[in-house]
Amino acid sequence: MTKKFIFFIIFILYPTILLAENNRYFSFDKGIVALMYHRFNEPKYPSTNVQMDIFKEQIKIIESSNTIFIDPNNLDNEISAIHKTKSILLTIDDGFSSFYKNAWPYLKNKKIPFILFISTREVGKNGYMTWDQIREIKNSKIGIIGNHSHTHDYLVDLSNKEINYDIDQSIKIFKKELGYNPKYFSYPFGEYSLDFIDIIKQNFNFAFGQHSGVIDLSK
Repeated sequence: MTKKFIFFIIFILYPTILLAENNRYFSFDKGIVALMYHRFNEPKYPSTNVQMDIFKEQIKIIESSNTIFIDPNNLDNEISAIHKTKSILLTIDDGFSSFYKNAWPYLKNKKIPFILFISTREVGKNGYMTWDQIREIKNSKIGIIGNHSHTHDYLVDLSNKEINYDIDQSIKIFKKELGYNPKYFSYPFGEYSLDFIDIIKQNFNFAFGQHSGVIDLSK
């Protein structure tokens, strides 16, 4: 199978204004845009938090523009397709408990699909989701689970041996807890090196970094 490595855009603070600005400059772009979130209703972490009222407003804007939310299960076909309109891929990093408490019920009720990227070392710790909660999302068929490394360290600075060890640890834990290793990977901090990419290619079909732009086959 051909490995595809794609990137996603951060949707940061006060995104309603940013969306309007993006529409000014990208209104003629066609294709898939991925939006990345972390925490929900945790204002003490402003760089990674979005309040639920703002998040709901973002979703409302997307829906009112007749933009389609992509099912990650169909990502392979969606990337290969010729898009005449914009589509949205929703991604959530880290598996914070604030996502499970605040955003998950909303997304489940609206049946909006997404990828939830999990760093295996943190599961069950204070402020993070448990494996039972992660399995609940997996079994819902709405949320797709992705691998976000074991430690969430800045792996780019490590040796290939250390990166391999970290990724192997996460794969072993995913196989133990979910019965498989996810086919989606998200680089910690959105950054990578050529060696890091080569390591990830051995175990994953899609890898996500942190960049602005529309997803297409060239990425």
